[in-house]
Amino acid sequence: MNNVARVSALCAMALPFVASAREIKADVLKAMHNGAMAEVCLKVLDDSGEPVTNASVRAVFDILPEPRSFYGRTDTNGVCVVRGKTNGNYIEFRVGKKGYYGSTKRITYIQMHAEHDVSDGKWQPYGSEQQILLRPVKAPLRLISESAIEYKFTRQLGAWIGFDVEKHDFVAPHGKGEKSDFDVYLDWDGKRFPDCKKIGLKIRFAQPYSGYYEIPINSESELTTPYNATPGNEYFQSAELYDIYDGKRIRQTFDKSKCWVVRSRCRIDDNGRLIAANYTVVRFTGISGSRDGMAGFCFLSAFNPTPNDTNLEDEEIANRSRQFIRQCEPQRQ
Repeated sequence: MNNVARVSALCAMALPFVASAREIKADVLKAMHNGAMAEVCLKVLDDSGEPVTNASVRAVFDILPEPRSFYGRTDTNGVCVVRGKTNGNYIEFRVGKKGYYGSTKRITYIQMHAEHDVSDGKWQPYGSEQQILLRPVKAPLRLISESAIEYKFTRQLGAWIGFDVEKHDFVAPHGKGEKSDFDVYLDWDGKRFPDCKKIGLKIRFAQPYSGYYEIPINSESELTTPYNATPGNEYFQSAELYDIYDGKRIRQTFDKSKCWVVRSRCRIDDNGRLIAANYTVVRFTGISGSRDGMAGFCFLSAFNPTPNDTNLEDEEIANRSRQFIRQCEPQRQ
């Protein structure tokens, strides 16, 4: 995209937000075209609120004709002062340190329109504080994880069928799964958008003590999900996740700001007490119908195969954090 086209696209993104609150001032419009200086006091904390020192910081500034990067490190207070020129569309912060999961945060000066202005060639508020969390690597395990965004389709609609989270597939004869961790019911009228009036997913947990609870994710961190399951939580045994119902789009059906902690494969003693269970963390991402009459859903998961082990910290994610740290540092020539 050439510079003129990119400026037009940038303004097109900004105008619907800005015009609703106020007219674009001349200084702001000039900064959107030519850039203006921005300064952010980035404060890096761990999950106990303590500052993280000597963390590598990379800030990517959106500026014509190419984004530019600022590199730095946090001081003894966990602070790194970041400065650079931007058209206002975004500044993306990437922070990493050995022994921590990397984190990414993005801010913008355009879409928040009324809260930001330009004064003396500087985006306001100049020198504002932004906090970012670095979660420590604790005790990662080799979990059975599914991180690829792949839909699991079936022709078995309008009926309950089992799903095996360890195999990440429907149980036989509908797939290669062997043990049912929960049952799914794909509810679709078979029509494609915009004619589709109903498409959704019902989930039930048939075993005593099995179920799920929701917990917010940390969207900034590489480790978005919790370190451990909590056995004492209330576990729910059914859920309905619809994308379209009665011809209307249902928002936040697959709420990407939350994940599920699942308890399954429960064993009970002769007195009906729970003595063993497996734990999985699940993030649902979508549901879809296919052209050939199948329907399916998509989720990411990490299954702990050891009964009664509540650890959900995946070793694969911890290994990726090393690569993330290198992305936060200047490339050696």
